[in-house]
Amino acid sequence: MLADRIRSLVVPVLFALVSIAPLCGQARLGAPSYQDPGTSAWTGWAKPGPKAVGIMIVNLDNGDDETYYPSVEQSIRETRRRGIFVLGYTYTGYGQRDPKTVQRKVAAVFKNYLVDGIFFDEVPTDCDASNPYLRTQFLYYQQLTNYVREKTGARITVLNPGTYSADDCWMGITNILMNWEDQGLETYRDDYVDYAWVHKYPPDRFWHIVYGMPADQLPAAFALAKQRNAGWVYFTDEAGDNPYASSPRYWSEEAAVVGQQVVQAPFATAWPNSQKADGSLALGRVSIQWSSPNGLQWQVFLDTDQNPKSGYHGGGVAVGGEYLLQCDSGQAELFRYTGSGTDWNWAAVPAHARCDSLDATVLTASFDAATLGGTKNLNYQIRGLDASRQPLGDSYVLTLGVSNTGMVFDILNHPQ
Repeated sequence: MLADRIRSLVVPVLFALVSIAPLCGQARLGAPSYQDPGTSAWTGWAKPGPKAVGIMIVNLDNGDDETYYPSVEQSIRETRRRGIFVLGYTYTGYGQRDPKTVQRKVAAVFKNYLVDGIFFDEVPTDCDASNPYLRTQFLYYQQLTNYVREKTGARITVLNPGTYSADDCWMGITNILMNWEDQGLETYRDDYVDYAWVHKYPPDRFWHIVYGMPADQLPAAFALAKQRNAGWVYFTDEAGDNPYASSPRYWSEEAAVVGQQVVQAPFATAWPNSQKADGSLALGRVSIQWSSPNGLQWQVFLDTDQNPKSGYHGGGVAVGGEYLLQCDSGQAELFRYTGSGTDWNWAAVPAHARCDSLDATVLTASFDAATLGGTKNLNYQIRGLDASRQPLGDSYVLTLGVSNTGMVFDILNHPQ
C-alpha cells in the first residue's frame, strides 16, 4: 500500500455526517487496520461487526515485528470470534524482496497468532516479468501463496498490485486481488481501466480502496465499485502520508450502507447425481445461499448461456435469464423463460425447488441441476422484492460452474 511504511496517530475531528441511501449489492468492507490489535483505533474499525466488516489486517511494524504480544493475540481472537477474518501483513518489494525473508515473516505471524491468511503488499501487475529469485514473478508469488496455505488455519491470501492488471494471471494463485488503491474519487472514476476479464470472476475476488475522499462522495464510490465488480471496498477521508492510521470519520455511516444491503454475501454451489442408501438415484442439485433482511420475496435469474442479451433482460436485470427461481414465504418454484426478451412470460418447470431459512437472515434456495439441460457454467443475479413485489435491490452478477464440485468458501461460516 502507498502509505504502509508510516504509522502515526490522527486526532479525530467531529463533523456532520451526510445521509446516504442503502446500497443494493453485496459489497463488504475490508479494512487496512494498520494499528495494533487492542488499541482504540483497532476497536473502532471492528465496531460495526461482521455484517459490514469482513476482513481486517494486523500490521505490526510493516509485518517486520516478529515478537509475540499476548494483548495482540487476545484482540485477534476476539475479532475472529465475532466473525471477522484477520489477515497478517507482509510486503514483497514488487518481487525484489528475498522470498526466504518473506516466508520467515509469514511463519512468525502464524507462530504467534491465529490468523486467517496473509495480505501480500507491493505486488507487480505483470506476472510474466522476470524475477531475481525465480524465473518469473508468477513463480515467486505462487511459492509465497503456497507457503501460506501450508499453515494451519490459513484460508485467504490477498495480492496487492494496487492498480488494474491487463490479464488475470494472478487469479489462479490468490483468493483476492486488490486491483485499485489510490487517492480521490476523480482518479478512481477517470483512471481505472475496467478490463472485461474482471467480470468473469465473482466480485468477492476483488478489493478496491479509495482514500482522501469526503463523505458526500460515498454513494458514487459504492456505485463505481459495484459497476467494476469489486466485492471488497474501503473508502476513507484520511489522506496524507498514512491514510490508514485510523478509521474514516464516516466509518459508522459507511458500515451502515453495507449492513443495510438487500443482498449480502451470496454464493452458489452444485453437486452431481449420487446414490441413496437403498440404491435409488439422488439427483444432483444447484444451491444458492445469501444473507438478507427479513420478510422479503426473492427472484434468482439464471443466465445459462452467459449472454445478457438473450433470455429475459427487462426490468433492469443485468443478466439474460433463461430461468427464474422464485422464493416466496418459504415456497420455491423454477420457471423457464418463454418470452421475447423484455416481456414477462415464464413456464413452470418441475425441479423439486426448495427455499429454506438457515437462520433469521440467511436463506438458501436449491433445485435439480438436470433441469438446466446439461449447462456447465452460468451467471446468476439475486433480486429482493417487497410485499407488493416491487424490486428493492439486485446483487452483482455472479458466476457458477455447475460441474465444479469443489468446496465453496462460505464467508458466513467462520469456525473459531
